[in-house]
Amino acid sequence: MPVNGKRLSTFSRVISAWCIGLFFLGYATNIFASEGPQRIVSINVCTDQLVALLAEKDRIVSLSHLANDPYSSWLGTFVDGLVLNHGTAEEVIALSPDLVVTTSFGFRPTISILKKLGYPVLELPIAKNLDDVSTNLVLLASAIGDNEITQAVIGQFNREVSSQTVPLNSQLPLFVSYEANGWTMGENSLTNNVAQMAGFETIGSRLDFSGGLKVDLEKLLTIKPDLIELGYQWSEAPALVSQNLWHPALQELLKRTTLINIPDALWLCGSPKTLDALHILQQAREAL
Repeated sequence: MPVNGKRLSTFSRVISAWCIGLFFLGYATNIFASEGPQRIVSINVCTDQLVALLAEKDRIVSLSHLANDPYSSWLGTFVDGLVLNHGTAEEVIALSPDLVVTTSFGFRPTISILKKLGYPVLELPIAKNLDDVSTNLVLLASAIGDNEITQAVIGQFNREVSSQTVPLNSQLPLFVSYEANGWTMGENSLTNNVAQMAGFETIGSRLDFSGGLKVDLEKLLTIKPDLIELGYQWSEAPALVSQNLWHPALQELLKRTTLINIPDALWLCGSPKTLDALHILQQAREAL
């Protein structure tokens, strides 16, 4: 049946309006997508700190419950007004996130459930050196939407790292971070990397081990560190594992060894704040 001019004109206008509507809908969708996820949830204390640095606070729905623990995190009052989670799938799902950020260790059941349900999950690896910190910042920035904030934070961090000069003296002072139960970090760890950048020989290189290791107090007394850091010292030991920090032999060693305090929150996790730990060690190196 022939279509008269009036009906054709009306039909054309409807199609045109529909096309224009689709165009602007697509444009708006692209704009929204370029802004990145708007409901970000972090379930790990290490990713808490990176998320807080790179994402606007109004896009952060929740951080882990350790975000306000001063011994584990430097975020302080930043967490005010945010939901703090314990990393359970039920908690996270109830928050309706469009991005969940965590590390490659811990909360495996939660991560598995979230992925099966289709929630976007970003798992960042453990930072074992300052280059890893930069890599994690870039990975997170890509996931949340790279912008002026992320570029400024990453650029400043990379500039500070590249400006560091490592002393190359033939005989370097020995630094040891010795914590509860004799736990210490060797090669292939953030603690080791930062100490070496500050111009120290490390216990990892001296005893030739990687990662974490329990070192007996007798061995610590034998290697005679020039600088020692004891981590957080409990005023009242919560467990027998911390009794080694009060051992008379260690107390005697401390009388002839320089003791330094580096807040755990600075380098428990790799972040731009880890540079503060580096600067503390550099000052101690100069004093030695």
